[in-house]
Amino acid sequence: MQQIHAQESSADVLITTGKRSIKRVLVSVFCKEGLETLAEAFKKCGTQVVSTGSTALKLQELGVSVTQVADVTGFPESLDGRVKTLDPHIHAGILADMSNPDHVKQLKDLEIQPFDAVVVNLYPFVNTVMSGAENDAIIEKIDIGGPSMIRAAAKNHKSVAVITDPADYKLLANRIASGEGFSLQEREYLAGKAFAHTAAYDAAICQWTNNTWPMPQSMLENTENSEDSLDKSSEELLPADYTRTWHLEHNLRYGENPHQQAGLYLDPLHKGGLAQAELLGGKPMSYNNYVDADAAWRAVWDFAPQIAVAVCKHNNPCGLAIGKTAAEAHRKAHACDPVSAYGGVIACNSTVTLEMAQSVRPIFTEVIVAPDYDPEALELLRTKKKNLRILKVANPPLLGLQVHPIDGGALVQSADKIDDLGDNPKNWTLVSGDPVDETTLKDLEFAWRSLRCVKSNAILLAHDLATVGIGMGQVNRVDSCNLAVERANTLADGLERAKGSVAASDAFFPFADGPQILINAGVRAIVQPGGSIRDEEVFEAARKAGVTMYTTGTRHFFH
Repeated sequence: MQQIHAQESSADVLITTGKRSIKRVLVSVFCKEGLETLAEAFKKCGTQVVSTGSTALKLQELGVSVTQVADVTGFPESLDGRVKTLDPHIHAGILADMSNPDHVKQLKDLEIQPFDAVVVNLYPFVNTVMSGAENDAIIEKIDIGGPSMIRAAAKNHKSVAVITDPADYKLLANRIASGEGFSLQEREYLAGKAFAHTAAYDAAICQWTNNTWPMPQSMLENTENSEDSLDKSSEELLPADYTRTWHLEHNLRYGENPHQQAGLYLDPLHKGGLAQAELLGGKPMSYNNYVDADAAWRAVWDFAPQIAVAVCKHNNPCGLAIGKTAAEAHRKAHACDPVSAYGGVIACNSTVTLEMAQSVRPIFTEVIVAPDYDPEALELLRTKKKNLRILKVANPPLLGLQVHPIDGGALVQSADKIDDLGDNPKNWTLVSGDPVDETTLKDLEFAWRSLRCVKSNAILLAHDLATVGIGMGQVNRVDSCNLAVERANTLADGLERAKGSVAASDAFFPFADGPQILINAGVRAIVQPGGSIRDEEVFEAARKAGVTMYTTGTRHFFH
């Protein structure tokens, strides 16, 4: 065992100024990048360095005199490296409050030396998960000793500086060289940064375990009688503590408005999503670009495997369509509302072809997002629309739990999917008129699916698997009906597109006045959830007009 070095003067400095020189450092890092900076400072200043296995070897290669942790603890690394630093000779040296004379005396009596700084980074748990490794390999990358040392040093920031970010190595090297160390405020900041680091690490582990180890059937059966329990057949259980972590990828120019700060954060256990999109051309994405692109990207996958295109603006669709080709789908979607499409976002759920790129070329568009692009299409978009942000997204949206922050908390819900019993036309109930033909039924189903991405109150008119009029975001359903009809009839060179179209409503009609507006405009079939206390009044209006109406029993509000 090494003998304790004198620390009385350091304790005095700590009490009077808050600064403490760094003479002894514990270094245990998985990622060795940047250690050269620290090694130069250690050598120049004669810093006592205690380190673990591979870290010690790396520092020795860099010319640093290193004491192995095993020489301090008197116990070898064991259990395939699971136990290295979990020892009182290490943790007492980290946790001793050097402003407390009793702690100083206890260390001296126990012949334990205190640490002035702890430099630790952790096993790559997230990288191991994302590599597709087996569960046993992932579990081995759950760090135990590392977080313990970090938390101990952060707790004892009064005496110890803790470094978890390689970006801070240069700062530490400078403070070692100056002999001043860190002030108390600086150590507090570094401690907070360290706690955030371990919290994010544990949150990633929690996220993985929640996804990998669901509640077994034997435990679900025990919750059947609980009023707070979810239906055991539910695919997703709401955890008692909802823990997630997102990492700041980069700052954005601003938020929704120029006076708001904003940044893009990434889910470390999700790859290939919109947030991880590859920017193939154009300017950097803005906050609003991401919001609209996400809405459009989600919308087109509601129609997979059919080829679909969405044109979105301010988080609402101004056109949706299915086509035999990407180009056809885009032309039909754009035709719904060419005015609003100006400065919008285009999403396609299939490869963007040259023909589609040529269709997009004359239209001012902020963003286009797709799973891939034909080389000729990409070249045209890059050269002829240099400011167009071209996003390539590897995977369809991953629809898990959704979080909506509110003051003092958050609302969490499962994503709204088109997978309820009422979303299948086979389960619809005919409440007025004759059953429609196959073509009209496909239009009704298209209209119903399209409603999922339209802000409530939502009324949507469709024809030939394309939207022709959308009334969205109104505070009453009558206004949404009027808006849908108005857009259908005023945005297509005088054509009355409402006549002969089909209509869908995201929630029931509370009165007959809403559907009457659609009927008067020439809509020939309507699909809606039903469930109003005045359903019969609504159905009767449709029957009187000879208009077919179906109810779904399912609602798709989108606030």
